[in-house]
Amino acid sequence: MLKKIIETTILAASLTASGLCFAEGLDAASAQSVYASGKHADYLAGYHQRIGATPQCSVCHTTEKVSDTQSEIDSSCIKCHGSYEQMGGKDKAAGKNISAHAGHLSINSCTTCHGGHEASFAYCNNCHIFNMDMKFGRQKIPYVPQDLDVYKDAVPNRTETTDVVIVGGGGAGIAAAIETARNGHKAVLLEKMPIIGGSSLLSTGGMNVQGSHQQKEAGIQDSPELFVKDTLKVGKNKNNIELNEILAVNSPKALSWFEEMGGHLDLDKGVYGGCSAPRMHFTKSGGIGRYMIAVMKKELEKSGADVRVNSQVVRINKDANGNVTGVLVKGKNSGLYEIKAKSVILATGSYANNGALVSKYHPEFFGMVSSAQPGSHGDGLQLAAPVGAKITHLERVQVHPNIAAGTSIMLTLAFRTNGGILVNNQGKRFFNDNAPRNELGASMLRQPAQKVWLIYDDAVAAKRQKVHNGYVRLGFVTEAATPEELAKKVGLPEQVFAQELKKYAEFVKNNKDEDFGRKELPEALNKGNLYAIEVIPAIGGTLGGLNINTKTQVLDENGKPIPNLFACGEVVGEWHGEDRYGGNAVTGNIVFGRLASQQATANK
Repeated sequence: MLKKIIETTILAASLTASGLCFAEGLDAASAQSVYASGKHADYLAGYHQRIGATPQCSVCHTTEKVSDTQSEIDSSCIKCHGSYEQMGGKDKAAGKNISAHAGHLSINSCTTCHGGHEASFAYCNNCHIFNMDMKFGRQKIPYVPQDLDVYKDAVPNRTETTDVVIVGGGGAGIAAAIETARNGHKAVLLEKMPIIGGSSLLSTGGMNVQGSHQQKEAGIQDSPELFVKDTLKVGKNKNNIELNEILAVNSPKALSWFEEMGGHLDLDKGVYGGCSAPRMHFTKSGGIGRYMIAVMKKELEKSGADVRVNSQVVRINKDANGNVTGVLVKGKNSGLYEIKAKSVILATGSYANNGALVSKYHPEFFGMVSSAQPGSHGDGLQLAAPVGAKITHLERVQVHPNIAAGTSIMLTLAFRTNGGILVNNQGKRFFNDNAPRNELGASMLRQPAQKVWLIYDDAVAAKRQKVHNGYVRLGFVTEAATPEELAKKVGLPEQVFAQELKKYAEFVKNNKDEDFGRKELPEALNKGNLYAIEVIPAIGGTLGGLNINTKTQVLDENGKPIPNLFACGEVVGEWHGEDRYGGNAVTGNIVFGRLASQQATANK
């Protein structure tokens, strides 16, 4: 009898969450009948009922309560279907070119995509446009910004305590959580999305470091001063110099910290935007973001930090004296609860996927796709404003020039820095191909029909072979043996394009770009096959946000620190200036994530 009551309670709670409410006392058998026919029979719960795979609710619901991570449900899925990795192996064995179970994100939870009491959806299609063969679901579900003001006076259903709460599970938040837990402090990491990694997972370039052992082995001279100079140049001298100095000085320590976890990065010999020295470190395994998050995630799990997904912070709490005392959390299944903490670290990322906020400052960007992760809504700004934080320069929005047309997939800038060029639909170069992102992105917007192609050859592809192979597999790449053949395939004027490449080869031979003054000319684009990827400009990130001091303390309108509130990562404004030097964000995640943790736990 007790088992029957528990099953009824579990199912009723699940059904209530999906919009179905049952009268108190309804038994499990009656509740299960809801899924026997009608629209609910198309959900996984209904399918399982029809085939008799789950005659009792407890087969999937192994505990009385469903956690926000839904790990107990995941474990039930795995018992029948195998692990995420095993499912990926089955997809590969079945000949599937694209498998949702073998993707590049840190998905290890079946419930990221599959819902028992609601329509499932393909999380991959937040960025891709795959035609996923998914039963009981839909191709995509939108993640939209929420008005957090509605929680201003909300009352929690319970209260717990910890030392440090980290809000946001991207690269900066993960670094802060690892550092906090390693140093013996209780850390709770809260991520509103179903997976951790944030936009860091989508980073494709590398990590900027001066004075690394890789540079020294290559005989490259670099210094903190040069690093800061280059960062200021890209940022139009609107950067916070003190934060840039912290970034530059601590960049080798950040690399060592990552390498101590088992990570390995190689030095990219190319340079970006006319900077002084090669300092971008990359992985030959593919995108820097997914590689670094995979390494850091293992360390996060070992650290003992309490990591919670599907857990959105909806309010920062403070006392009568203005001291931050913790947060209010909305768990997917657990509802509203409070966490009291000695310190709160905001690592919530950008507002690049908040179209209303972006277009408020840039109407011309309305409807433009974003390469940021789907939950990049600017939550940290909404959370910090009510406790008095100063928010500046929301007009500083970065237009990324390397997005695969028809998707929101950010391509690595390494194909340009290592020799690739851009041409418009007239078959001609139109700007310095290696210019800073915002300059190049703005120029792309001015091209006829905004049609632009990234052009590279086998020599360039060899420098990022696994990445190139991945782009081929995704269907982005058009290949040809000659300029004329490539032009014909993508619809460019054949003779004009061929002549443009011939002229560019002469520029490379003479080491002088007479058209646009590009300083770095590593490849003549005449080795082996040629490749073209149609690219579009997109919102790549945002550069405004919270003001912090050198201790990562969030500042109020008067420039004074808000007690117990810290910030790191892309939620922080000022340090990038008006344009972001590619590779700095990855470095900054570690540098400022660790620093925020150290300051948040100092003397506490």
